[in-house]
Amino acid sequence: MALELNKLTGQVEAMGQALARQQQEHADLVAAARATLAAHAQVTEELRRKIAQAHQADASWRGADPLGERLDERHIPGVPPEPATLIAADGSQIYPDRHGIALYYLLNVGSIVLRQGSSQAPETVSRPALFFEDADLYDEAGRLRTPEYVNRQRDRQEVSTLVELAKAERAALGSDLSRPLLTLSDGPLLPWAVQPTGGELRRGQEDALDREVAFLTGQLGRLRQARAIPIGYVDRPNSAYVLRTLELAELAMEHVTREAVRRGPYRRLTDRLLFADLEPNQRTGLFASTSEVNDRYAAAGHRIIFFYVNVATRPGPDNSIIARVELPEWAAADPVTLDLAQQAVYADCKLTGFPYVLARAHELAVVGTAERADLEAMLGQAMLRNRLSPAASAKAGLKLLTGSKRRRSK
Repeated sequence: MALELNKLTGQVEAMGQALARQQQEHADLVAAARATLAAHAQVTEELRRKIAQAHQADASWRGADPLGERLDERHIPGVPPEPATLIAADGSQIYPDRHGIALYYLLNVGSIVLRQGSSQAPETVSRPALFFEDADLYDEAGRLRTPEYVNRQRDRQEVSTLVELAKAERAALGSDLSRPLLTLSDGPLLPWAVQPTGGELRRGQEDALDREVAFLTGQLGRLRQARAIPIGYVDRPNSAYVLRTLELAELAMEHVTREAVRRGPYRRLTDRLLFADLEPNQRTGLFASTSEVNDRYAAAGHRIIFFYVNVATRPGPDNSIIARVELPEWAAADPVTLDLAQQAVYADCKLTGFPYVLARAHELAVVGTAERADLEAMLGQAMLRNRLSPAASAKAGLKLLTGSKRRRSK
């Protein structure tokens, strides 16, 4: 056995004590944050100026720009749930491995169309694709594609799949625009972006970000044309956008500096803890992330907004399941449509506390160890038929050997 657990006994006990201490400290901080929220719930013009000042003082600052008049707004849908169509897509990948028998990467996208309230079985599809040409594997400088690049291609295929399915579904409904149509992505709608240093990105980073934003906002535009509501669902979010804004409330305007916004009192908390007292199917008000990427989305007409919602079925903070739901601002313009979208997502979460359609799409997309081994065996046979010798590197062979021995020893 490689890990000698008996040597960790004392450290594990110390960790347990530390976790108990941290839990109490967090509880005290949450109580303080909620007291601040109660005292500064009104969204004033001064608070909005502070938000703008914080964003200007530190380009990497991520706060919440409130769309409503109060930070502590609570809302339960005022309309009864109606059957909706939910479309989800998720992807997985195999990265290029220079120690493998050949260089390639694989993308596999799973998708599901679920028509709530119908007797139809959900439609499920998985679409695998291999990428092995030089143009796929190497960039302009001849460097092997990075995992980040492969991830971006996976994300692009996911959103393209959502657009394709949403357009087909809306076309099948004909002129009936009354049925809500939602597309769900596992994670935020805003892409991860390199943070600017000194307020600026390097030229290559800037160009890459421009291309990514142009592609993704273009896809959002196609979803809007299909009368579909794009949803980014973030489970157990670690974001603290509202807390960052809340920290500004007690600061004087002249104290909203780069240093001050980076050392706020609630740095160890998340918004999920702040809003753990939401009732089942209750959400917060609407907010927009104050990020430079979101500014670019806004310029293209697709500013991304969000709310937190409790998707649990049992009341009480100990039972709450807080998620962050992102959507374009245009999708939330009609309060009734927003309520219907929330009802549809909540209904899909009732079984497990997580959207069924996202769980199923992930199941369809994931490539397990056994499946990867079968793919490598197929590839090896294809290479042999073409008079090539499939051989992994010595390092890969040794790791496989030692890993196999370890598994047999259990």
